[in-house]
Amino acid sequence: MTIAPGTRIGNYDVATLIGSGGMGEVYRAHDARLGRDVAIKVLPAAFSSDPERLRRFEQEARAAAALNHPNILTVHEVGSFAADSNAPASPYVVSELLEGQTLRDALTGPLPIRKVVDYATQIASGLAAAHDKGVVHRDLKPENLFITRDGRIKILDFGLAKLREPEPVAAGVTMAATRNLETGVGVVLGTAGYMSPEQVRAQPVDHRTDIFSFGAVLYEMISGARAFRGDTAADTISAILKSDPPELSGLHGAVPPTLERIVHHCLEKAPELRFQAARDIVFNLEALSASPATSSLIAPAPPKRRRLGALAAAAASAVALVVLAAAAGWWFASGSHESPAFRQVTFRHGTLGTARFTADGQNIVYTAAWEALPPDVFIVPANETGGRSLELKNASLLTVGRNDVVVALTPARLSPFLTPGTLARGSMTGGAPKPEVEGVQAADYTPDGSSLAIVRCDAQSRRCALEFPIGKEIYRGGALLTDLRFSRDGKYLAFIEHPAAGDDRGHVVVLRADGGKVVTGPMRESHRGLAWSPSGDEVWTTAPLADGVVEALDLRGRKRELLHVPGRLHLRDVRPDGQLLMEQGTVSRGMIVVTNDGATQRDLSWLNYSYVRDISRDGQFLLFEEEGTFGYRTFVRKVDGSPAVEIGAGYAVALSHDNAQALSFRLPTTGPELWLEPVGPGQARRVSPPELTPLNVGAQFFSDGKRIVYAARQGDRPPRIYVHALDGSPPHPISEERYVTPLLSTDDRWIGANGPSGPVLLPAEGGTPTPVRGLQQGETPRRWTNDGRVFVAAVTSTNVRIDRLNPWTGERTAWRQLPVPAITGMRISPPFITPDGSVLTYGYNLSSSDLYVVAGVR
Repeated sequence: MTIAPGTRIGNYDVATLIGSGGMGEVYRAHDARLGRDVAIKVLPAAFSSDPERLRRFEQEARAAAALNHPNILTVHEVGSFAADSNAPASPYVVSELLEGQTLRDALTGPLPIRKVVDYATQIASGLAAAHDKGVVHRDLKPENLFITRDGRIKILDFGLAKLREPEPVAAGVTMAATRNLETGVGVVLGTAGYMSPEQVRAQPVDHRTDIFSFGAVLYEMISGARAFRGDTAADTISAILKSDPPELSGLHGAVPPTLERIVHHCLEKAPELRFQAARDIVFNLEALSASPATSSLIAPAPPKRRRLGALAAAAASAVALVVLAAAAGWWFASGSHESPAFRQVTFRHGTLGTARFTADGQNIVYTAAWEALPPDVFIVPANETGGRSLELKNASLLTVGRNDVVVALTPARLSPFLTPGTLARGSMTGGAPKPEVEGVQAADYTPDGSSLAIVRCDAQSRRCALEFPIGKEIYRGGALLTDLRFSRDGKYLAFIEHPAAGDDRGHVVVLRADGGKVVTGPMRESHRGLAWSPSGDEVWTTAPLADGVVEALDLRGRKRELLHVPGRLHLRDVRPDGQLLMEQGTVSRGMIVVTNDGATQRDLSWLNYSYVRDISRDGQFLLFEEEGTFGYRTFVRKVDGSPAVEIGAGYAVALSHDNAQALSFRLPTTGPELWLEPVGPGQARRVSPPELTPLNVGAQFFSDGKRIVYAARQGDRPPRIYVHALDGSPPHPISEERYVTPLLSTDDRWIGANGPSGPVLLPAEGGTPTPVRGLQQGETPRRWTNDGRVFVAAVTSTNVRIDRLNPWTGERTAWRQLPVPAITGMRISPPFITPDGSVLTYGYNLSSSDLYVVAGVR
């Protein structure tokens, strides 16, 4: 029933009806006390008897009232109203009165790119504020986005918002309601065309459902057409679940490629493959606004604090890395007294490893490889700079004990990713360390210094286990466990669990000292660095792909942000007085193609972290993934320098012989999966069955493209090598357990592999393995040649040596040596080579970093 003009609702005089919808009627009213006009939303009396509708309306009021952001509708007051004493009371919400139009009204066609980026940045900022408060909108669409006359975006109607607190769910009952006035009975809450796949399926949703809806709105602003639309609601839902919208570049020629990648990243079907936070979208949109390449299409963004992490991502040379590190030092030194204070400890050029305060907090011990020298362990007073060597050459720090005993790892490594070695103890005064335990990846002392916990890894099976005390296994989890730390009272152990052995994607795990799990944190695209808070009741971590963020996780799983500054940060330690030991630096990854018998080398890096995984048999294509700003995306690129083409999600693995298909490795929350990605037209599909967990190295196609070979484990069993026909037949093992990294011969008859006793040759049809002869320590097989030999490569800090090896006889011939560029902080990966040796490619990593002591973080 419409409320008559002049009716008084609380302290407000109703003027006129503005509009109505499924969640109520909206009136213009006047607040005589403050002399302002407001909007009052009243739930109709006919609906107030509906408990579910009433609950949703009250939820809207609570959610919206908790938010205070310029891009979210401001709520002034809530109450209830009855037209007379006999009428039932109707709840109402009083909010600011907006003048302008909805985004739906503005979408008469594609919007100018300048406006798209402006509006999108505002929407994402509002969503970020809501998500920080634990509020998920769940019905983001153009009708719920209002453009004020001064160009301000306001997010409306949190009537479908869901507070991210767990709710008890009875068996067999969905967590999503199944009634919606707009889309009809039987459709989950939300609006068809903007719902996420998990919302369509009536599965539990979190803030990432809003990111998908945001992507659909962003697509529509750019193209003027809906991303997902069918003749019926069922067709629309099918499109959301199975189809990708048409490429924007084909609809709107002026779309910046970066903007299109943002849209695609939002519209991933799997939540874990989307942006994981709305703030990440804001960052990317702001970086796009500031990019000179798009300045002709996009107006500059309002002044923001500079983000060195975005600049670092564009670094392509050692000079750029040095300049950025220097700029970061200036920024940190210029902080105000009210901000955290950064004091730089190291100034040399190179790469850092583990760093710790000593038990008394008076010194810092750290690993570094300065100016391309081998890694060494250094010590410096905590209030000074530089440091002296402990003469533990080729050793890297694991932890520091209460009695000032350094635990080092030999042979040394700066990368924390599945490079186990021998645990050894050395003195603060220097001298050769004493070897004690083999196969150790990480270690930490109990607070009293009496005992060690270690992570012991098997590089062959690519599995790690946590032992405490040494010899007693208390946890076995993902492919890699890093950053092991005892709590200050010794009751808990925290570490970062990584599902893939060669990558830093991971999440925090906290255990009791007896191995009982306490809490796990969210998965981060990059997760490195962990320490306990000064009070000992939180774990503090960093996610280096995020721009300068330090995050806290308590023992109940609650999160809070401690620090957000420019630059790529890596937490190394926290002193009891609250000072942090941080590493700040830059990192990028690229790929080089070598032709003309080694005479020509060309850098074919694409974005900021191009990780090459394969080269086609004809030497025409590179297969790689990007692991930087936009997460893990698989690409192919011609070696002639043509633009790269994105073909799928996850890690790149291998190309088929005809270059028509590729294998990729994806990491959803349910566990690793091997996928088949068409290079051209076609639909990607999963090929590994649910009962197998594939490993992310060594998968290959047979020459006919109809079969693949890969290593996988079944349950908790050690891995085996499987041959898998792509016609839907189940995979069958061709090896015993503990065989990994298959390398298929060009004639499809033999598979090189690493077995329990070393490298072997396996018949592709199954049979007795034959030991490989002549492979030297430090060499890795890279590809079979056309004449039945194997290219083997050894990478040092100065060169890449490649020989041709006969694996049956051990006979070898020198083939090529490639010098490593003399650039500080550069590391080279083993090359991929065509069977005829005409073309090869290798990856490189550029990094430069320094240590800082940071005070004032709480």
